[in-house]
Amino acid sequence: MKIIGIDPGSHRVGYAILSFPEGLRRNPELLTYGTIEVAPKTPSPDNLLHIRKELMDILTEFQPEAAAVEELFFVQNTTTGMKVSESRGVILLSLGEKQIPVVSLTATQIKKGISAKGNATKKEVRAAIQMILGFKDLKGHDDSWDAIACAFVGRSLV
Repeated sequence: MKIIGIDPGSHRVGYAILSFPEGLRRNPELLTYGTIEVAPKTPSPDNLLHIRKELMDILTEFQPEAAAVEELFFVQNTTTGMKVSESRGVILLSLGEKQIPVVSLTATQIKKGISAKGNATKKEVRAAIQMILGFKDLKGHDDSWDAIACAFVGRSLV
């Protein structure tokens, strides 16, 4: 089973596609991971169109059978939260258009599922991915690492 994990953002979206052996929830292969980058200060809807186009290209190329998308968590800055909500809406719409089933996970669920600590730091999440999944040479932004963890934990829910 191929599953895409997605960490939404208004100008940077982390994504990762894991392929699990038939019927198993362990020993995945990391097919691809990275970030969809939109230049800072790119206004809506231009940033959303860019995210949608790149995500649709990824979905078309890898054809995941399921998706795990991180839920939003914001406390103070509602303006940023609204922009990320717009991005998450575009992500969910794109997945729906491709008829890919979606599970939503909180950041705490993802952290606990990959590291056994619901309050794990970014560094601890990366270390857990490297240790548990054996993906040693992780590069790029932590958004893409979060997407790997999201896909891994999401697999147990599909």
